[in-house]
Amino acid sequence: MTKLSRKYLNSDKLGQYVNNLWSGFTLMDTKEDIRLLFRDLFTHTEYKMLAKRLEIARRLLEGQRYDEIIKHLNVTERTIANISNILADKGDGFRKVYAKLQAIEKKQREKEGRRIARLSQTFKPELPGSKVLPEVIIETVKLIDKKIGRHQKHKSAIKNLDF
Repeated sequence: MTKLSRKYLNSDKLGQYVNNLWSGFTLMDTKEDIRLLFRDLFTHTEYKMLAKRLEIARRLLEGQRYDEIIKHLNVTERTIANISNILADKGDGFRKVYAKLQAIEKKQREKEGRRIARLSQTFKPELPGSKVLPEVIIETVKLIDKKIGRHQKHKSAIKNLDF
């Protein structure tokens, strides 16, 4: 576990340092810039620990049980309980990040769905006159049907006459 130095540090100075930390994150322009800052600020273990905490919060917010989280993330029940307590007491930061990540994931799923739908459509090039031919056929069938109808009426009329 990471420990704070036992040497006294003026709380005003510490507040200034923490403010500089937040400002440092805010001033980063890209995900890659933040990644570089994280790698400089945190050890490999701290980096993984923070990522696991965020994932625990995400899974808890989605309603996953402790045993599932322990199995998938290889963390202790105590770690999960700590994150659960944070979510119960406040957890606004976790909730905001969760909501923003959910929105991004939803957009990605929709984009992927549209892409799959577009790729699954068969490409049929439209030939010149391809719309005219069906219309001509329909009109021709109507005319033939009309002629047949007249012919049948005529035959029927002649049949019923007594000569």
